[in-house]
Amino acid sequence: MRILILLFAFYTILTQPAFSQKKDQPTAQKVVSGTVLLNDKKVPDAKALLASLKKDWKLKTDSSTIAEKTIVFTGPGGATVMIAFLDYPVPSAEISTAARISWLWKNGADEALRHQSQAVISVIGAENKSLDLHKTFTSVAGGLLENSNASGIYMADQYLLLSKGFYTSAARNMRDNQTLPLYCWAYFGMTQEKELSSGYTWGLQEFGLAEMEIVLSKQSQPDVHAVLYDAASTVVQYNLQLQDGQTLTTLEGLKLQVKRSKGVYQEGETLKIEY
Repeated sequence: MRILILLFAFYTILTQPAFSQKKDQPTAQKVVSGTVLLNDKKVPDAKALLASLKKDWKLKTDSSTIAEKTIVFTGPGGATVMIAFLDYPVPSAEISTAARISWLWKNGADEALRHQSQAVISVIGAENKSLDLHKTFTSVAGGLLENSNASGIYMADQYLLLSKGFYTSAARNMRDNQTLPLYCWAYFGMTQEKELSSGYTWGLQEFGLAEMEIVLSKQSQPDVHAVLYDAASTVVQYNLQLQDGQTLTTLEGLKLQVKRSKGVYQEGETLKIEY
């Protein structure tokens, strides 16, 4: 969090003239941030990375500024992208906590804890463009993972710990097939109580959306997971602000009733999907 605050302060100073000109039209800002886990203490080659982002990832990288341990450029939609190299690892307690629930990276506890340094990516832009900011972040992270000796990526706010192979594959699929790499943005938790399955999301709040839960369903755990993923993908894709009692028609054509109430697996209120 301290790193994020410092980066945001740097961004504010960098863009002060632009803000001064638009005091009468303030725009709420959103920061999408995550950390690439590096297996050595070598600073990524900034010029090679920018060239790769432009050529391989078809990403706009205007007005770039390269310093010893930082890269700043203007990305798609006028978003500001910052990459800061830190020559020390993420605290092992944080990685261990995320690894315990990281079902997508079975060896995460061993492999991620070996990292020696980190590259923090922050994408800053208009709050109402959160989906676009996440897509830009994913492209930058994919490019950085491919152009460095990295093991994976860690997103603290979502408790996400994902391997290099999984993340780059999802990022390329987004680039080539316009898919939503939702597993790269939100955590999906599953629990089982005897014959009843439950699931919940953690990360939809980053899009200004309510978290979702399916509680004690008689359906199988794989089915509960699939329906929860389908519902979450739909609201993120179309920025749907669902209301209590509303029917959600998902991307897969399912019609689901949702109710807003106190969370079972989350703090505050969540949207309960009846399934």
